[in-house]
Amino acid sequence: MNVTSPGLNPGLSNSINNSAAQIASGKKVNSAADSPAAIALISQFSSQILGNNAAHRNVMDGVSALQVAEGGISDITDSLHQLRELGLQSGNGTLNDSDRAAIQKQAEGLLAGIQDALGNSQFNNTSLLNNSDEVTLQTGANEGQQQALPSFDLTAEFTNVGLFDIDFTTDSLSDTLDSIDQALDISDTASSAFGAAHNRLESTAASLTSATINQSSSRSQIEDTDYAAAVSEQTKQLIAREVEIALLGQANANRGQVLQLLNMPG
Repeated sequence: MNVTSPGLNPGLSNSINNSAAQIASGKKVNSAADSPAAIALISQFSSQILGNNAAHRNVMDGVSALQVAEGGISDITDSLHQLRELGLQSGNGTLNDSDRAAIQKQAEGLLAGIQDALGNSQFNNTSLLNNSDEVTLQTGANEGQQQALPSFDLTAEFTNVGLFDIDFTTDSLSDTLDSIDQALDISDTASSAFGAAHNRLESTAASLTSATINQSSSRSQIEDTDYAAAVSEQTKQLIAREVEIALLGQANANRGQVLQLLNMPG
């Protein structure tokens, strides 16, 4: 440092200002000028974190859709078991036509309940029970990180096995039970698929949360101020500034004394 210069050291002034900005903002990187490389890394981490958060919301929507579907398939399975029990009751040779008509009426009520469950089990107007189209979720921050939810057109599948046409008053017991058993197989297949997809999405959600925590920590290490170090550095800089001011003051005083001597009459 040239103590005879009329001004203070600009480099020290910049350092003091940077330290003050870091302490005030809580960030040690406040602009690209502070560290271009760090700014690029911070931007990358921020992009990933935002992407993870959006993907996590998608995943949780998928979980909700699966929960609705699982609830609907559970109700349908319960109704199918009750239908099978009614079918077995109708096989009692001691029943008369009136008894079988009463059983058929119960069966029709259960079948109507199954159709209601198929129609009402929707999440945000999307059904996984009455939908032949694939439902895809973006489950990651990057391209290609997607998962497809299982979806079934159960109305069509149940219709194909004759579930909605069973008649306990006229059909043979073997045909009736065969239709119900096929419907149960279809229901069990859908239930298993929903359960597996649910578990996978829960795992994905946990992974996204963990990744976000780790990325946030890494970004913080690059971006956030270490207050102890920043305050210590600022203290040293301020001491250096005080010394600089003192030296400049002394230098100016000495120069004044020299000028006075030079201006004295001989």
